[in-house]
Amino acid sequence: MASTLRKQIALRQTAPSTYTAEWHVDWTLGPALFGGSIAAIIHHAAATHAVTEPALAARDQPDILSMHVEFLRACERCQSTVVVNALKMGAKTSTIQLQLSQNGQLKVIALATTTNFDNPIGPTVPTAWTLLPPAPPVPDFDRILAQQPDSHWLPACLSGEIIPATSQLLILNPRGGFPVDGICDGWYGCRGDERMDATYLAMMTDIIPSMSDTLLRNGGLYDAHAFFRKMEQWAEEHPGVPAEITNSVAEAMRATLYNNTVTLDLEFKRRVPEGLRWIQTRVSAKMLHEGRMDIDITMCNSEMELVCTAHQLILVLEAERKFRRPKTVPVL
Repeated sequence: MASTLRKQIALRQTAPSTYTAEWHVDWTLGPALFGGSIAAIIHHAAATHAVTEPALAARDQPDILSMHVEFLRACERCQSTVVVNALKMGAKTSTIQLQLSQNGQLKVIALATTTNFDNPIGPTVPTAWTLLPPAPPVPDFDRILAQQPDSHWLPACLSGEIIPATSQLLILNPRGGFPVDGICDGWYGCRGDERMDATYLAMMTDIIPSMSDTLLRNGGLYDAHAFFRKMEQWAEEHPGVPAEITNSVAEAMRATLYNNTVTLDLEFKRRVPEGLRWIQTRVSAKMLHEGRMDIDITMCNSEMELVCTAHQLILVLEAERKFRRPKTVPVL
């Protein structure tokens, strides 16, 4: 069954190497679409082309192993056209290029590598890798869903006018907040019957705290410390019940900064299983210097198996450029 996200994308092939994709209000960030939704469109187009284009389909590589996405210009609230070209078709992996345009203007260019996770291509050796510093223990998901207090995590729901897609998620933050500067741990779970797939995880690489707001502790919309304080205050009177947190365009207009993702890289470590409900995410920032910042995103399943890693290069800019600029002026 197609996920809600893929239904919203509504990918349609219009030529052998050309697709159209729609937009949805759930993805809106002011006048633009947030980067995670664009990454999901790119992923969905790449995965679809890998199994429907005859020459690629013959390679039997239905999985996206990695993607590199260059965000050239902000994507607006309109239909997108994605043109896909195979650059290399190999026995173990293939490489395709994707160009996303809106109204005839190139907005995003990406590379995707395909593979087949069912087919081993070499050795497997376990390592001592783990999250450092360690994350709190895995939540008791049965208690969370029953709205009973968990020993280590507090639940919340985020809804409003900024990226309304977050309203479909249950967000868990660790009790005690985020004591290590530059590191934010969290769990994200689907509400209702929705479940995650690989395209959904491509979007989730951008549903994360604002590490610039968090490092600056400026109380911005996605300042993890401010978000946690609201959760903690709610939990004192409503233990176990998800905190209802909202946002609005008016609040965003008062923001002083916003994050502009320049590039996004992601790599899947395994095939995302059907019915994935919970994902653990660690976001870490090495430094914020003169408006330039890079962050790493690590995603694990409920067994703490590594599923996906991502890296973003971000420019931290004045928010006025995001919400008040003329449409003819480019973001950068």
